[in-house]
Amino acid sequence: MYLRITFSSKNGEPMEILGHISQEDLGDILSKHLPVSSVAERWKEEIYFSTGIELSGPTTSRIVAGSLAYWPPGKALCLFAGSNQPYGPVIPLGWFLGPRHYVLQIEDGSEVKVDVPRDEEYPPDMLKLVKLIRESGYLVAPRNWRNVVSIVGASTKRDTRIGFEIFVENFGYIIESDPIFKRDFSAIDEALQLRIRAHLIKSRLDINEEGFVILSEYASNENDLIDKLNRLITDYQKVLDVLSLVS
Repeated sequence: MYLRITFSSKNGEPMEILGHISQEDLGDILSKHLPVSSVAERWKEEIYFSTGIELSGPTTSRIVAGSLAYWPPGKALCLFAGSNQPYGPVIPLGWFLGPRHYVLQIEDGSEVKVDVPRDEEYPPDMLKLVKLIRESGYLVAPRNWRNVVSIVGASTKRDTRIGFEIFVENFGYIIESDPIFKRDFSAIDEALQLRIRAHLIKSRLDINEEGFVILSEYASNENDLIDKLNRLITDYQKVLDVLSLVS
C-alpha cells in the first residue's frame, strides 16, 4: 500500500512524502483509519508524529536509513532519514520514497496529514509510467510538489534503500539519486568526485539544487528510462560499497 504524508511549512509550500507499506496486514489496518492529521516532531535525523492508531507486530531496535516504521509507545509513524537508530523498539512498516534529504527539510511542529493517493489525482501518462517502473521491480509513486508532478521511488535490494526522483519533461526524463555527500569545495570533496567519476560510475556525477553531490541520468524515452534507472542504482551501490570501505 502506498501512503501520502503531507507536511505544512512556514513558507506556505507543503512538503509531500510518499511511502510504501510492505506489511500488508498492517497496511490494511492503517488504511481503515485514514486520513489522519497530526503534528510532526523532529529528533536527530528522524521525523515522527502520533497517529492514534494501534498497531502490533514484531519489533526491532535497528533500522535502515529510508525506513518507515511505527513506534508503539507514541502510536507514531517514524521516517528515518539518516543514521540515527530508534529511541526504542519499532515495528518496521516499509520505506519512504524519493531522495532522503527531503525529509530533513521538514520543520519541527509542522502539521501533518496522512492519506492514500488516488489515481484520478494524476495524469494518465504519469500513471502509465509509474506502472512500467513498478513492473521493473521498483517502489514508485507520483509526487506533486510546487505544482510539479514527479515520480519518487526506491530500490530496496541487498538490505539497502536507494532513493531516486524522476522528473518528466517534454524532452525526456531526468533521474536524480539520493545524495552522496554535501558539496563543500574542499580538497577532499574534489578528490572524491574525481575518484567516483573516473573509476566507479557510468552515470553522471551531478549536483542537485540543494548542493548535494548526486548521480543523475537523462533518458530520452520510456525504454531508455528503465535502462538508465537500473544503471544509476547499480552505480550508486558501487559508490556505497567503496565509501563504506574507506570509512
